[in-house]
Amino acid sequence: MNQKVSLLSPLNDLVFKALFGREEQQSKLLLIDFLNSVLDLQGPQAICTITHLNPMNYQEYQGDKQSILDIKVQTEQEERINIEVQVNHMDDFRKRSLYYWSRMYSETIHEAEAYTTLKRSIVINILNVDLIEETSRYHTKYQILETEEQFTLVDDLEIHYIELKKFNPGKDIESMEAIELWLTFMKNAGKENVDELLNKLGSRKEELRMAKEMLGKISADEMLRQKYYAQEKARLDEVSRIKYAEIKAAEKAMEKGKLEGKREVAKTMLSLGMPLEQIVRATELSPEEVLQLEEDSEK
Repeated sequence: MNQKVSLLSPLNDLVFKALFGREEQQSKLLLIDFLNSVLDLQGPQAICTITHLNPMNYQEYQGDKQSILDIKVQTEQEERINIEVQVNHMDDFRKRSLYYWSRMYSETIHEAEAYTTLKRSIVINILNVDLIEETSRYHTKYQILETEEQFTLVDDLEIHYIELKKFNPGKDIESMEAIELWLTFMKNAGKENVDELLNKLGSRKEELRMAKEMLGKISADEMLRQKYYAQEKARLDEVSRIKYAEIKAAEKAMEKGKLEGKREVAKTMLSLGMPLEQIVRATELSPEEVLQLEEDSEK
């Protein structure tokens, strides 16, 4: 009897792109529904079709070269949308996402074309780290606004941050909005003992039933699983390296603080005319260090 394959986390960028970034119709349907949920687009405003600008190529990730693991699409309105998953802290991530937007925006105009041909461009960042300290809201959206009256200069720029650590809907599945259903799936798929939860999500929304089924097929791909484990090991190694560096820096700072304290005590004892041997015993500084402090104070 075949053993049931455990689901991989869709928060891994490779798995995320395998789920949402392929040319297969089912993958496109999932991405369209996800985008409409995140951007809160309904009725005539809803996205109906997308064209992948950097589709997932299974031959690509099987090779040695580095895959491009963000997702970039164009809608039927010729808008550009870039989606990226980030699970580790990254310096200047706000500027990074603005730079991504600017590059994508500039790609929508060609030589000798008028500026009016520039197309609306949207960046969606899905984060499993805290980034926006100014608010406790899990979903924030940014545009170019006039500072006093808050009207939009142009609607060509739109950047979204979705911080999953802040996401806690505090309601049952039947009461959740579309984005909350998707984020519950994203945050929990790949964990242990969540099959019942995922089934409930699938019962509420057909696209989530499809997503769980597709994620199961992706998770059964042995080569992708090995890539996934290698990525996760590298990520955890990097987290451990940064944590170790932080601990050593803190220890060094504490040790420096202790040393400065000992030197201040030694200076006080020197000013009181106490003998060298007593100062050395009290501060645990070497005789040479105490004598150097005495020499420096006389300058």
